[in-house]
Amino acid sequence: MRTGRTVAAVSIAVVGAWIALCAPCAGLWAYLGPVDYFGCGAERPANITATDLVGSYVTQDGGRLELSANGRFKADALNVSDDVESRSPVSGPGTWALQPAGRRPGDITLSYDYSPPGVNGGYGDSLNISGSRGDPWLYWYVGDHDGCDLYRFDRA
Repeated sequence: MRTGRTVAAVSIAVVGAWIALCAPCAGLWAYLGPVDYFGCGAERPANITATDLVGSYVTQDGGRLELSANGRFKADALNVSDDVESRSPVSGPGTWALQPAGRRPGDITLSYDYSPPGVNGGYGDSLNISGSRGDPWLYWYVGDHDGCDLYRFDRA
């Protein structure tokens, strides 16, 4: 009887140690691995360049984003509300840059030339890229990334 309890205790300890050692690795793999961490099925096209992204994009709610070859952008009526807080749409100029593949939190950084009312310091956003090099579309997450609610920008 004592041997059975010992085996059970050792088994529980081994399983607990396995979970303690492997869970962090699994988390890092999920975050840094080749699959989109949030499981939304939107992956960055391989070898995409800034030149591939230059152009006009529109959103379903009437927002517009123009990415210029000189690294400048113009935004018009972009919805930056999330599932917690309603905010006024954002418009204005700024700079944009394509980030190296695999960089988090986004593939493209947007840095506005101004800060909206109530925001101290610089203001910016990040976008992710999906689609293909010839027909990319951009997005950011609305609220919790696990919900896969995307604010999508399609080529105009």
